[in-house]
Amino acid sequence: VKLKVQPDVISNDSIIADDWTGVSINKESQDIAPYIQDSIQYYFIEKIKNDYQIIYDDDGKGEIADIIAINDSETIIDIHLYHLKYAIGGNVNNNIDNFYQVCGQAEKSLKWKHKDGREFFNHLFKRKTKKLGGNTCSRIIKGTEEDLENLLNQAKWTKAMRFHIYIVQPSLSKANPSNDILLLLGNVQHYLSTVGNIDLKVYTSH
Repeated sequence: VKLKVQPDVISNDSIIADDWTGVSINKESQDIAPYIQDSIQYYFIEKIKNDYQIIYDDDGKGEIADIIAINDSETIIDIHLYHLKYAIGGNVNNNIDNFYQVCGQAEKSLKWKHKDGREFFNHLFKRKTKKLGGNTCSRIIKGTEEDLENLLNQAKWTKAMRFHIYIVQPSLSKANPSNDILLLLGNVQHYLSTVGNIDLKVYTSH
């Protein structure tokens, strides 16, 4: 069987090179407060914090994504799902093993587009307290529970939800990527676009 349309490598415009100075790229999660400040998650939350009204740390078993960022407008609720992965060995290289799991997570999260909006926000409420090693902190990094409650009610009655999906993996150099990794990411981009009409952006190193 031959596919009518062969997925191509991911478009260069969809790869965003970032500067990871001061970040230990072998550390994925910020854990709980006081946070691990040289982790990928902590750095990236700080990076995007001013771009969104709500930032939610959903990291852990049963997560939708490692970071969920939300903007509410007059007619639509924009949901941004960031899937993070640490670099094996803490190195920038072309090890494709750095991408298999996070690519699967990105594709799996597409199912939330087809769920009821109430189910999405109820998931956030059920997990609002992050627990680790007997300690706890709120998963709501920016915004309030009242903000989430308001969005839940809007998603229930009046507003559509629009999804955006991202992979954050600093192990890859945008300047020197392997074709195998670009093809893998291209397949994920193709899947999200054709099945969910969702674009994929990938954050990497320079």
